[in-house]
Amino acid sequence: MRIGAEETEQHRSVGDRMLLILDTVATSPGEVGLSELARRTGLKKATVHRLALDLVAHRMLERGAYGYRLGLHLFELGQHVPASRRLRATALPFMADLLTATGEVVQLGVLDDTDIVYVEKLTGQHSASVPSAVGTRLPAYCTGLGKAILAFSDESAVERVTSAPMPARTGTTITDPRHFLRELAKIHDSGIAYDREEGTRGIACVAAPIVVESYVGRDGHRAVAGLSVTGPAHRLQPARLGAAVRTAALSISRLLGYPLH
Repeated sequence: MRIGAEETEQHRSVGDRMLLILDTVATSPGEVGLSELARRTGLKKATVHRLALDLVAHRMLERGAYGYRLGLHLFELGQHVPASRRLRATALPFMADLLTATGEVVQLGVLDDTDIVYVEKLTGQHSASVPSAVGTRLPAYCTGLGKAILAFSDESAVERVTSAPMPARTGTTITDPRHFLRELAKIHDSGIAYDREEGTRGIACVAAPIVVESYVGRDGHRAVAGLSVTGPAHRLQPARLGAAVRTAALSISRLLGYPLH
């Protein structure tokens, strides 16, 4: 244990320690073993084990073959958040139309700090497998959804992303902040963002922002979410799909009408 970690643990409430465990599991790409969870949280292994058992009992965590992952009860609770529920309910009919028209994966996401969190996902019989699921998160800088939202976000949100590391995930990932800002300016002008295999090799995406009137966004508008169509790069036709995704996002924006606070 790190020096001072035991004293720090003593000053944490049980709730704080549980949230620390949940946050640590949430930011991990896969399951997290007990020892690794203790190391990353700075908590005693016995403490982590005891609290993890309680979280599993309440379905906040699930025990897998290699460690812990988030439980379904967290997702169930999330569905009761008014803003999220209204956003999903408004967007779902338009997402279904896009799925019928394209046959590709249709996704709805929101920005959380420097990540995109996927809040809804529709797939068809012939949709490709993509590295996202409802409740998971990916870096905003290398996703179509992330770029679409950031192009209509305040400067502080953009700065959080560009001041953080932007490692290359593929050969086409934009890693230079200046290049990234130029990309956002183009997206703001067109209302359409593209992921050119920037997050996952072989997967492309076209996305558009869902915006509301606001005093803090660019040109008086702020993105509250993003809508995208994702599929294999060799099959997806971004230029053809861009107008349809943009039209659907604008329709959702009009129906929402005000910020989802």
